[in-house]
Amino acid sequence: MELTFAPKGRIQIDDARIIYRNFAGEKSAYNREGDRNFAVVIDDQEIADALIKEGWNVKIKPPREDGDEPFMFLPVKVSFGKRGPNVYLVSGNSVTTLYEDTIARLDRVSISSVDMDLRPYDWEVNEKTGRTAYLQNMRVHHELDRFAAEFANEEEESVF
Repeated sequence: MELTFAPKGRIQIDDARIIYRNFAGEKSAYNREGDRNFAVVIDDQEIADALIKEGWNVKIKPPREDGDEPFMFLPVKVSFGKRGPNVYLVSGNSVTTLYEDTIARLDRVSISSVDMDLRPYDWEVNEKTGRTAYLQNMRVHHELDRFAAEFANEEEESVF
């Protein structure tokens, strides 16, 4: 994973690994209906420290076993309010732009890598403050199986 601090408080992350995918915004024990989100795995303590120093909401879970490293991740919200993020799904040689009604596809595809730009939203409620990460742009590389690879250069509907 490569992280760059960009202008206007934004961060650019290349070759990221994402977890807790809920691009559909489905209700669960951990999610309200309609809240689209995911998390970026932070695999380096220095990166986590730099993000925390800049005010980003890095979550740190203690190690499961002695000798393990803590598990760190950055929650990211996906909103299609006034202007949604630009999201591109790369499958073989074809690129599909995903919109609010199609982004749920990312919940079920195998992903080989992700590049993204995140923008901060600084908030204050009841004298508490924080910084929430919102998806601005994302390129997702679909890890094709042998059948999907055969159709990757055809119409996108054939792949899914």
